[in-house]
Amino acid sequence: MLFHSLDYLLFLSLAVATWWALAALERRRVTSFLERLGFIFAASCVFYAAWNAKYLLLILGSTTLDFVAGARIHRATSARARRAWLAVSLTGNLGLLFTFKYYNFFALEIGEALQGLGLDASLPLLRAALPVGISFYTFQTLSYTIDIYRGTLRPARSFISFAAFVTYFPQLVAGPIVRASELLPQLESRARVDAERVSRGLFLIATGIVKKLAIADYLALNLVDRVFDQPEMYSGVEVVVGLYGFTMQLYCDFSGYTDVARGSGMLMGLDLPENFERPYQATSPADFWRRWHMTLSRWLRDYLYFPLGGSRVGPIRAYFNLGLTMFLVGIWHGWWQNFTIFFWYALLQAGAMVLHRFVLRWRRPKKVGRGEERRDPVAIHVGKVFLCLQFVVFSRILFRASSMENAEAVADRITGGAALLWRHLTGPGLDPEQLATATSVLQITWGLWLMLFATFAAHFAPARWFRSVEAFFIRLPAPAQGLALALAAGLLSLVASSEVVPYIYFQF
Repeated sequence: MLFHSLDYLLFLSLAVATWWALAALERRRVTSFLERLGFIFAASCVFYAAWNAKYLLLILGSTTLDFVAGARIHRATSARARRAWLAVSLTGNLGLLFTFKYYNFFALEIGEALQGLGLDASLPLLRAALPVGISFYTFQTLSYTIDIYRGTLRPARSFISFAAFVTYFPQLVAGPIVRASELLPQLESRARVDAERVSRGLFLIATGIVKKLAIADYLALNLVDRVFDQPEMYSGVEVVVGLYGFTMQLYCDFSGYTDVARGSGMLMGLDLPENFERPYQATSPADFWRRWHMTLSRWLRDYLYFPLGGSRVGPIRAYFNLGLTMFLVGIWHGWWQNFTIFFWYALLQAGAMVLHRFVLRWRRPKKVGRGEERRDPVAIHVGKVFLCLQFVVFSRILFRASSMENAEAVADRITGGAALLWRHLTGPGLDPEQLATATSVLQITWGLWLMLFATFAAHFAPARWFRSVEAFFIRLPAPAQGLALALAAGLLSLVASSEVVPYIYFQF
């Protein structure tokens, strides 16, 4: 059930109407919060079953495991028992994640190693598709038991409460990664309707669907997929344009999903965390990961980087902690069918973060007054943003390519075109055919140029412009809001493709 489908909008309408009907009965003391959360749990199971009903058993198993482990940790009278139940939770969740995402890769590698030793042996392979959303809901349930172990969270009031938190459908299959401390108190408290929040939710849903259908899918079908499927058919410049197109496609695809998820939650009076903060305005790799997939970055910071010692230890250990954390960020995105390519993507991201930290450590800091923020001159700031964006764009070759061979073909096309262009600028010059091979943009239509220019311009525009548009929509009376949404839907139907393009992060 895709967020940008009519099925989801009908499902969401029924879920929101039933949620508020049960909330009204709860206020009259006819029912309790358990009926309301029981409904949202059941509705979320229906939502997930639309993908694959048999994988509901995995979610329910993980939910039961962590509910029991959390209760046992809270009631344990000894540190040893608390550690034992935390180990059960970690082993169960990480074992589940490893089995489905990475087991086949290591099984194949071990089998090849055994055959290299002359042993006719191999490990059995797991014949199952990657469950949608497994990376997201396992991280969510882990945060629950870890926070209880740390003493910063009390257990859920009931199994239904916890199950509703784990399976809550807007964020179930592609995030944002919501911690129990963020969502459980909202679910267990009395729901109250807020007209401003509902209006903002509608605006976010509309924004997310436009990002997905009008931008991400358009770029995917008309540029990105074609370039990566047959890079040899495009000039070096066209392949670079395709990389920029994928960079914007990925952002609009994932942030669009987050917008719809957050908007859906707001229609029920629930706040889900933001996941993006204009990431292509970042000035460094560290700044980029503070802005991109923010809930994942914060999760790994709080549950891995800080427990390892963070930057409070010696410099060598701090580099190791940072590198390991960022390496796991990269590995998290891959699974067994593309593990090798994401291994190199992970190393690249980890290396960039460590190098950036090394440079910061040895750079002489600029003195500023107490309470002042250190600011770079405009030219320096623009230069940092430009360089960081180039790193992001070109590292995405490894993120998008279907294999190492495909990544090499894309990279060869770019470097080959750059080499020809350099020869033309510094040597005797190229003949027209060679020059066209390096610089042709004939396959980039005016519509693609316009889309890329408009989306990057919007991304770099001041955030207050977007907030002003959102505030204007919220101030409109309900009939005017409905008319605006209907007009947007009509215009969207004219540009949206009939071909279904799944959300990219569903594969993670």
